[in-house]
Amino acid sequence: MFSALSLASALSAVAVASAAAAAPASDAALVAQLITANTQVNRVADVTPNSAFVFDFTAQSRGNAAGGFAVGANSANFPALLTGNGAMTVGVLGPCGANSPHTHPRATEIQIVVSGGPIYTEFIMENGANVINNTVDLGQATIFPKGSIHFQQNMACEPTIFIASFDEVDPGTSQIAQNFFKLNQGVVAATLGDVGVSVLDAMALPENIILGAQECLDRCGIDRKTFNFTASFGDYAIFTNSSWGTGGSGSKHLAQLSGAAASSSDISFNENPLHTAVIGLAAAAGALLITAFALAAAMVRRSKAHAHTPVSVKYPEDSSYTEHTAPLAYYNPYDGRNSRDGSPARRGQ
Repeated sequence: MFSALSLASALSAVAVASAAAAAPASDAALVAQLITANTQVNRVADVTPNSAFVFDFTAQSRGNAAGGFAVGANSANFPALLTGNGAMTVGVLGPCGANSPHTHPRATEIQIVVSGGPIYTEFIMENGANVINNTVDLGQATIFPKGSIHFQQNMACEPTIFIASFDEVDPGTSQIAQNFFKLNQGVVAATLGDVGVSVLDAMALPENIILGAQECLDRCGIDRKTFNFTASFGDYAIFTNSSWGTGGSGSKHLAQLSGAAASSSDISFNENPLHTAVIGLAAAAGALLITAFALAAAMVRRSKAHAHTPVSVKYPEDSSYTEHTAPLAYYNPYDGRNSRDGSPARRGQ
C-alpha cells in the first residue's frame, strides 16, 4: 500500500506531468501543491473546501460511444485522491457493449458488477502466459493485474454497470488496437503479415467502448451500423434519482430490448399486479410470528411445571451410596462434607 508520507517521492515525473497537463488550471496547481506537500497533515489541509473530497460521477462528460461510456475519477480530475492512493471508474456498458482490449500501465484493477450482467472478461499478462477468462455476474468481482491486457463485454440485452477501483491515483489507460495502429504503418503492416497498408488506412477504429461480439448483437437484435447507446439510453439512470445525459428514450428502448413491461413505480398499491402476492407474504409472516410466540409460551409453562419434580438417582449396587430422591444438595468437594450423604468428611479423605 502506498505510504502517504512518501507520496511525493513515489510519484514519477511522467505521472505528475500527465496529471497536471490533463487537469484544469486550478486543479493542476492543486495537484502540484499536494505532490510537494511535506506532510500528510498539510496535504489534507490543502484540499479545500470540504466538498472537494466529494466526486460527482454524474456531472462528468461521458463521450458518445456506440457501446456505452465510462467515467473515471483520478488525480487529474479529483485531486483529493492524492491524499490517499487510489482511483475509480464507473462503466456503463449498453446491450452487448464492450470495453475494448486495453491495459492500465500503473495499476491493478478490481471490478465489481453492480447492475445487470453478466460481463464476460479476459486478460493476459505477457508472452507465454495463459488467457484467463471468466463470466462475472451481478454482485461478483474480478481482478485485472497491473499491466495486463484485458477487456469486458456485457453479454446481456440491456445495460450493465460495473465499478472499477485502482490502487494508484493515476492508473492510466492504453487501448491496444487504437494505439497499435498509431505506430509506423510499415511496422504495423509487417507485424500483421503485410495484409496491406491501404487496408489499415481505411480502418475506422471505434472509441474504447464498442459494440461487442456479433453473436451477442444477433441474439439481441442489434444492428452494429445503426445502434448508438446515447441515442437509445441517453437518460439511463445509474443511481437513484440521477441520470446521465439529458432527454432520450432510454426507458422505452430498455423495455423493448429486455422484453420487460413499463415501470410500475408510479401506480397505486392496489393497481400493482404484485399487491396480492405482497398481502399473502405479509399474512404468512404474521402467522409464523404468532406460532413462534405460542411455542415460546408453551415452553415457559412446561419449564415451570417441572422445576421441582423429584428425580430418582440410582447408584450401582457395589457402591456404598444409597438411592436418593432429588433435589440433591449441590456438592462442593471443598466444603468439608462427604460427597453424597452430606456427613462430615473424615480426615485424610
